[in-house]
Amino acid sequence: MIKLPSLHHISDQLTNTIRRFPWVVAVAICKAAVLWRYLESTGNEEEINLMTRLAYPLFLATPLMIAIELIVERKQLKASWIIGINLLVSAILTLYFFTIPDEPTPRDYYRFMLFMVASHLLVAFSPFLSSGQTNGFWQFNKTLFLQSLNATLYAVTLYVGLLIAVKTVEYLFDITYLIKIEGDLFVLIAVVFHTLFFLSKIPVNLIELDEETSYPAGLKIFTQYVLLPLEVVYMVILYAYTFKIIFQWKLPDGGVAYLIMAFSIAGILALLLLHPLREMAREKWVRLFGKRFYLALLPLIVLLFIGIFRRINDYGVTENRYIIAVLAFWLAVITIYFLVSKMADIRWIPISLSVIALLLAIGPWNIFVVARNSQLRTFEKILTENKLLNANRQISGKVSVRSQDYQQLESIIQFFRSRKQKGLEKYFPGLKMKYGTGYQHYEQMDQILAEHVVNKPDNFRFNPNYVNYSSRSAESDSITVPIAGFNRLKFFALNNITDLKTDPYGIDLSAKGRFMNLYKNGNKVQTWDLSEKIRALKSSYGISSEKVKASEMVLKYTTPSDDLIIIFSSINQSGDYYSGEAVLVFK
Repeated sequence: MIKLPSLHHISDQLTNTIRRFPWVVAVAICKAAVLWRYLESTGNEEEINLMTRLAYPLFLATPLMIAIELIVERKQLKASWIIGINLLVSAILTLYFFTIPDEPTPRDYYRFMLFMVASHLLVAFSPFLSSGQTNGFWQFNKTLFLQSLNATLYAVTLYVGLLIAVKTVEYLFDITYLIKIEGDLFVLIAVVFHTLFFLSKIPVNLIELDEETSYPAGLKIFTQYVLLPLEVVYMVILYAYTFKIIFQWKLPDGGVAYLIMAFSIAGILALLLLHPLREMAREKWVRLFGKRFYLALLPLIVLLFIGIFRRINDYGVTENRYIIAVLAFWLAVITIYFLVSKMADIRWIPISLSVIALLLAIGPWNIFVVARNSQLRTFEKILTENKLLNANRQISGKVSVRSQDYQQLESIIQFFRSRKQKGLEKYFPGLKMKYGTGYQHYEQMDQILAEHVVNKPDNFRFNPNYVNYSSRSAESDSITVPIAGFNRLKFFALNNITDLKTDPYGIDLSAKGRFMNLYKNGNKVQTWDLSEKIRALKSSYGISSEKVKASEMVLKYTTPSDDLIIIFSSINQSGDYYSGEAVLVFK
């Protein structure tokens, strides 16, 4: 008969977990509070950015504080060490928070993810850095791996069950929740419950793990009969591709580097999961497979280097390519190490990866500096080869440019646009600097580049005659228009077939939407030239903006007997055609 845990047992486990990891539990609660606020802040961009900035250090604090607790326990240090080190880590994370800009960029996300990798790997090896602790290291990480899967299974089951219950109550009792119940419930389960459940099963006596010899049968079956056969299948595919490019005598596609890296990491993971079986007489095949696997990796590593460095040579370094290139060198070193060393230590895998992740995020060699400088060099190289630079190293003249080169120049501008980075400005004469790193700033670059190229490709993305304006993202104090005294309104679309009639007024457009005509009782009383409106907006906001003040998106018609305004929610021009949406407000 299955004996279910009593409430008293569950309560004791919860209490012991909180007492053992009080800092981690406190961080989990703070993290949940920040994520709840993030979910409830829809439309408030400023608050969303603040919650994002707070979430980054809180997510990093969880693995760091787990590692601190485990190190102190393993070294049997005084409790005061935990308080002191955690306060130091808290201070460092507070400084990290203040380094994140008010509007986090993809660059900040990349750095955060690298810190996350480094800190999680720190948990894996930090309690087992002394010599002779390889078995304890493996047993500890086996427990973490299985407990993570177990906690995730429980969390998913609990979330689905509670979500069904919430929706049932909503349906049966016609209840409308004032909060985003699905997201808030997910945060509660994924952040608080999952953390507590995971922490509750972390081994208490880490020293005893050095003598532990158990090996889960299910883990062996999964690795031996699922993971390894899949590895063999993918190895055959990659070797077939290798023979294909040798036979055709052409360079491999750059994307193959990502496939080889994924295959290699999965293979190393499989060998790590099987590591204790290497010493068992009945499992000699594990040691044999390990040697054969690393030997089989050598040709693929060569292919990996060719693939990633071809990509870098053609298109320059980006953050992803830099990471893959560094991991290619790491993989080569690890492969040689396990082939040559008779006493290869598996702890070097997480230790080296953790150090690499940290170094890639900081210092003069970090991925952001290297990628930015590489893209700048590539940009100038293409401009120079196509004779687009004058003596001042600025774009000038009108020349024919190869379609591939033009698309790469556009791609590099997009690289800087997506990261909100500066660096290309020196190449563009007459560039207006008032847009900071906003979308319009880089649209200017596209426009200036297009003006100096006479043979733009058929799929040319930028249309210099396209403009678009709206107030949907304007500052909160400039998104309203006073309408006191008016009592009627009418929504309508702007296009060349607009024919609005609302007694006593009427509106239509002519000349492909350029002229807006206002009628009263069937008689034309006013005509507006929308090209003049767009010209004024273009002078203030460039060729595109969603932050136009609402007061600048208004047309007025006032006489002793009439008082009427037209408020544009959006207005666009594409070539000779004008379009948009507006509201007619009148008495």
